[in-house]
Amino acid sequence: MPPLPPFVADTLCPPPGRYPMSWEEVEHSLVRAAALEASSTRSGLWAELQSHRALVECLYGSVARIWLAGSFVSGKLDPSDVDLAYLIDADVYGRVTEPDDIADLANLSNREWCVKHGMRIDAYLLSLPATVDFRDLGTVGAMAAGDSEVFQTLGLYDDIWQRCRPGHGHRRGYVEVAL
Repeated sequence: MPPLPPFVADTLCPPPGRYPMSWEEVEHSLVRAAALEASSTRSGLWAELQSHRALVECLYGSVARIWLAGSFVSGKLDPSDVDLAYLIDADVYGRVTEPDDIADLANLSNREWCVKHGMRIDAYLLSLPATVDFRDLGTVGAMAAGDSEVFQTLGLYDDIWQRCRPGHGHRRGYVEVAL
């Protein structure tokens, strides 16, 4: 996969867009890169993210993709947390029905709970659409029930992950990790 492009000078973020990277490339580019090796937070955040991901995968069985954003996906030396969205295949997303598992997932997507439990993680759990053949999207009745809302939610998060804090007036890029 191509590397993450250079950060834009005035935002320290990647240019707008979604950049595919492997899990190993994320670690190399955003944790172990020479320009970030003096960070006092990145290694710890990476370890916390790995633990968080393992917990989410234990409950779902699998995660299809992860969108990483925020200051962790920037040139900021010491980000304070990791912002991410787990994208879960539709058939897997709906499979979690045990009340304890649902409560655990709610906790894992609650920033305050995560921080209280030693993970500086701000995570969202999103379903991917059940419709996998793009040719079905324009055919009336061919798209899976509920997929219209799923596509709207994914579009919303795509837009959110590309926004900078107020006052910066710029858009930024984020990373997509296929698992």
